[in-house]
Amino acid sequence: MFDAVLRLIPPDTPTAIALAAMCGAVLIIGIAKSGFGGGIGILAVPLLALALNPEVAVGVLLPILILGDIVALIQHRKFRSWRHLRWAFVGGAVGIGVGTILFWVFRSSQVMATALNLTVGGVCVVFVGIQVYRMLGGKVPAVPDNAASGVTAGGVAGVVSTLAHSAGPVMTIYLLEHKLEKRVLVGTLVLFFFLLNLAKLPTYVGFGLINGKTLLASAIMLPLVPVGSLLGLWMHRVIAERPFTFIMYAGAAAAGLRMVWKGLA
Repeated sequence: MFDAVLRLIPPDTPTAIALAAMCGAVLIIGIAKSGFGGGIGILAVPLLALALNPEVAVGVLLPILILGDIVALIQHRKFRSWRHLRWAFVGGAVGIGVGTILFWVFRSSQVMATALNLTVGGVCVVFVGIQVYRMLGGKVPAVPDNAASGVTAGGVAGVVSTLAHSAGPVMTIYLLEHKLEKRVLVGTLVLFFFLLNLAKLPTYVGFGLINGKTLLASAIMLPLVPVGSLLGLWMHRVIAERPFTFIMYAGAAAAGLRMVWKGLA
């Protein structure tokens, strides 16, 4: 059973590094979703791409993300803002449709690996830059609290999430503008991405991104999700978010730059 996971690792990647990256990516998903609503989970995809081809990585991660969503939903089940979710769901559905078309275009053009490297890496670098700028006191244009901004944020998140599982910062930036209480912010993000990830399943199965081999790899790593979730819930309660987030964003930026380099090479 474990051999099936090893066969997914490219021959030029050291096995120990690949396994460490895979375990780290899954733990980060649990920590991010239960502790911080998913924003820092942007590191998971480029980290897993250190171990696997990006196209394989996104397929392996989706079932793990859904389990992380379920665990976090249970932990934060009483905290969410339906007013902010309503229009974001509408935009998210449209964004998934656009993301699915882009997937088809990339595959038809035989540039899937390059496109994913550039998309995932570029999204990581751009959004980490925006988040760090905000954390350092920089001013980003205000997002109005209306239906149009909700649909727009949800739409962008749907496209980015379909291609790269990296839309956490998009929704985080949108919701931060509306001064939600910390647990309401986390609970709202978790529910949005749970529904978004479920909606992505037909696309991933249809394109063969999720198959028997990737499901086996996902199943082997799934036990790490509750471990990461418990760590995330503990961090949410006792650890200052700012320094921890800086460290995670630094890792995401480094991994994202590496993917951009691979895409351009």
